[in-house]
Amino acid sequence: MVARRPDAYASQESPQAGARSWTRSASRGDLRLEALLTAAETLLAEKPFAEMSVGQVAAKAGISRPTFYFYFDTKHSLLAALLERVMHDKLEIALRGFGTTEADPAPQRTFESNYTEILALWREHAAVVLAASDAMASDAELQGVYTGLLELFIKPATAWIEHERATGRAPAGTPAATLATTLVWMSERNLYAALLGMEPRVPDDQRVAALAEVWIRSVFGGTPPPTVS
Repeated sequence: MVARRPDAYASQESPQAGARSWTRSASRGDLRLEALLTAAETLLAEKPFAEMSVGQVAAKAGISRPTFYFYFDTKHSLLAALLERVMHDKLEIALRGFGTTEADPAPQRTFESNYTEILALWREHAAVVLAASDAMASDAELQGVYTGLLELFIKPATAWIEHERATGRAPAGTPAATLATTLVWMSERNLYAALLGMEPRVPDDQRVAALAEVWIRSVFGGTPPPTVS
């Protein structure tokens, strides 16, 4: 169960706000919508996004092409909806590290635990993440979706850094927003490399430990001071 995020670290919107915003009006649990999303993710595991057609997705979902267009304008908007779903699940996990006004006595351990879950989530939906990351290079609209979703991580990360600095636990330094943006993108590209299996290969446990350490050392300049009860 994810702890509720205080207003200091999050907007009034929930992590799920905006989910499925790329679909036309549809109720939660819409079986045809779910069939489309499932069919698309299955096809992405079988072929490149560029080779996947609307007709193929509709056929695999067991619906007609006109029904596809009832929900989505293009296959890019379908991919955006799939990406939103994965990223919002990731956000729920990430906010455990940012979503408390009480000092975490072991923030590196928290980040390491969270990255373990996030990497597992991305591996489960690797076809979606890789397709979206690749497609955004040639599609400005999808690029806007991707960067906008990362902003959902940058904002609470910025607020967390500012809070740690305000309490005196973290030293002043690079503007919090700049540091948060750099760390979020660093993490995203590192996880992307893990999905691709890029050389040099790094075991998952070492990768998540390194990511956690980079975050903590970047924010605290070393090991965070002990919390005062």
